[in-house]
Amino acid sequence: MKVRFLLGVLVAGALAACAAGDDAPGATDPGAQVVLLNSNNFEQEVYQADVPVLVDFTATWCVPCKVVDPIVESLAPEMAGRAKIGKLDIDESPDIYRGLRVNGVPHVLFFRDGEEQDRIVGVQSRETYVDYLEAMIAGESAFDASLSFLDDDAFRRHFVVSRPVEDLERALPERPDLLVEPFENGQTPLSLILISPSVRQNAQIDLALAHSPVISTADLAGLGRCDQLKAALADDPEAASRPDPDGASPLWVALMRSHRLADRSCLRTLLDAGADPSGEQQGRFQLARPVILRENVELLREFLERGLDPESTDDEGYNMLHWASLYGMVDGARLLLEHGVDTGARTLQGQTALDIVLDRRQRRMEALEEVESEEHRTQLADTLTKIDEMIELLEG
Repeated sequence: MKVRFLLGVLVAGALAACAAGDDAPGATDPGAQVVLLNSNNFEQEVYQADVPVLVDFTATWCVPCKVVDPIVESLAPEMAGRAKIGKLDIDESPDIYRGLRVNGVPHVLFFRDGEEQDRIVGVQSRETYVDYLEAMIAGESAFDASLSFLDDDAFRRHFVVSRPVEDLERALPERPDLLVEPFENGQTPLSLILISPSVRQNAQIDLALAHSPVISTADLAGLGRCDQLKAALADDPEAASRPDPDGASPLWVALMRSHRLADRSCLRTLLDAGADPSGEQQGRFQLARPVILRENVELLREFLERGLDPESTDDEGYNMLHWASLYGMVDGARLLLEHGVDTGARTLQGQTALDIVLDRRQRRMEALEEVESEEHRTQLADTLTKIDEMIELLEG
């Protein structure tokens, strides 16, 4: 499928070059540079561009960005005159980042004729970025381009969790195994969906289940099938703490799905079966954030008593106190301080817990000045009261 698609792109490009004559753009320009984008030039460089534009949303503290950034930078000479390659630091231009609802970095967005065509999260191969741009240059649709990349393991992962269900359904005739074929490390599409929270997650789960996938023990926790989970753990007790191929433990899955499952959550089933939160939990699947998100001090206390390290950090350098500060969990922060968590610990962005709260306060104050609704103003005022309580706690 990819060969047929790229052949079409090459033919279209060749015809365009012939029509343009000897002056047609496309020759490699070793001197071409990445355009450094910011709030002042984004409109002109991206929305008003007369060629397709790739924008790499990045940050100096982002570890995977150090893989993506050089790949993107290497595209500028090759695409000179035919497409524009840009890079934007989200800390220097947060308004652009938030306005486009870019959720995390690295994130690459593609634009054509002033409109976003598609976006790719995480690290992809250089070939994927090149082929996307070639397709856009040739006038092909972003969706058709994306179908041609599904043989690439990293891209199929991105496609499965980032696309609306309608796109997945459109892709199934071309790729009937899209939602059942395991990825290279053995992770299944269903398991990947369960560890990738989004507004479309439940619909994606339903679609995956309709194709009779293999269901693991951790999947049972994420699906809220607690009776089946209990039976599976009786046969294999160690499965309560065994991570999936991507590194997510059943506890992490259950915690992250608990809000959607409500009283069908299998978290207690796992804890009663002896799931161990004290194991090495690093990076994205560190338990700090999902525990704090439950906003339950007694649950937090139980996890600490069971050996969860409150100072272990995720891939952004956040520990439990950082997350409690970000989400305004004052009682949780107080408990963590009683356990001796260091208030001076810094995230990869260099922020302490107090810095995070002060930043939240500044944003809420700015919002308070702009809102007109009395109800909204009251809500913001209540939030500011809680923020001030957190500041007093952390400064004390």
